[in-house]
Amino acid sequence: MKLSKTIGSALIIACGSAAYAGAVVDLAPSQFTGGLSGIMNTQMEELRGATLVDYYQDFSITGTGDRGESALYEGTLMTRIVRSHQTGNLHFNYRFMEGNDQLEGMISRIEVSGYDGFQTRVEFRNELTSPGDSGPQSAERSIDGDILNFNFGADLATGEESRFFFAMVDTDTYYADAATATIYLQNGESVSLSIYGANPAVPTPGALGLLSAAGLISVRRRR
Repeated sequence: MKLSKTIGSALIIACGSAAYAGAVVDLAPSQFTGGLSGIMNTQMEELRGATLVDYYQDFSITGTGDRGESALYEGTLMTRIVRSHQTGNLHFNYRFMEGNDQLEGMISRIEVSGYDGFQTRVEFRNELTSPGDSGPQSAERSIDGDILNFNFGADLATGEESRFFFAMVDTDTYYADAATATIYLQNGESVSLSIYGANPAVPTPGALGLLSAAGLISVRRRR
């Protein structure tokens, strides 16, 4: 896999605008919520912020059948780290994209680690101009608070892309070098990815001015 880094102009996250109900859900350790319905930045000022990192990780999930090992799903997991203009705290946005519609696998859920010790609020973006076809139906958090599980049920058909779904944390300096994402298909097959290991550490608010002068960071990992 080839890793390339580009420095681009500063971008303000604006995943679109449309209407949906409800505020973000405060998800404490061991809690479950089946009430994810989507939110837009016009409904909550805190959602607006500056994109610090865009990280794209191509992945594939294989299974074993009568003809041996074969690909069931191929696609890209995007991680977007945003700093809120209002609070200075970080938002971790995730999105499934570029799924191969020639394969049969369907994504069921994703588990993301690295949230132990933080107040964490979750939802997905549901604006008319936001990319993607559907967001997760529900979310739950492990007993120790470290893992978030976003469940799509059967809503994310083969070849479809997800909306941005996100976790808002109560810190402005978070960086998890060993954070992972485990992606599951409907049939139970899965793959685990290291999702922050190749990224630079998230800068503190005081260093953000230097970053703005040089542009923000985009990282693309391709097959």
